[in-house]
Amino acid sequence: MRRATQRASPRFVPLAVIVLLAGGVAIAENIDPAHDGSKYAWAENLGWINAQPGGPGGPGVQVSDSDLTGWAWSENAGWISLSCTNRSCAGEAFGVTNDGCGALAGYAWSENAGWINFAPTPGVCGGDPTCGVKISPTTGIFSGRTWSENAGWITFSSAGPNPYRVATSWRRAVPGPATGLTVTKADPLATP
Repeated sequence: MRRATQRASPRFVPLAVIVLLAGGVAIAENIDPAHDGSKYAWAENLGWINAQPGGPGGPGVQVSDSDLTGWAWSENAGWISLSCTNRSCAGEAFGVTNDGCGALAGYAWSENAGWINFAPTPGVCGGDPTCGVKISPTTGIFSGRTWSENAGWITFSSAGPNPYRVATSWRRAVPGPATGLTVTKADPLATP
């Protein structure tokens, strides 16, 4: 006896896509815009941390003028959430903020690494000029380090023997020089 095969009707495919998208897919990230691998931070106790774990358009880190959202991934720590809006702010509200000029502050959370502080206090930094994380408003390159009691220092860029960095397509417009203005030195002894 011949068995009939059924194929899904093409009209059900778009409905399935809508249902999957409604299930909570993260907003696409804006990390590694040049696709040159500028998506890794390093922690001595965790190893590599990937700010674009799902590849381009995946559930990675999203930088805006006011905050960072999304997820980073560490083989040794698992998922790192940059904002409670990724999950639920029902417990303790947290998140990493951007002052609009690239200075980051606040906390990320990892179930395995705990709190990650993006703007450690001077007491923790001990005078270290790379303490805290900034994003260049003109290049989008992250610099500096975060602190975690459980994971230690996390460094966002290095030009050492094995260079790495995290970069974003986020930019902050920096005002240019004023045009049409001239300055002249007046003689203070001259009479008007």
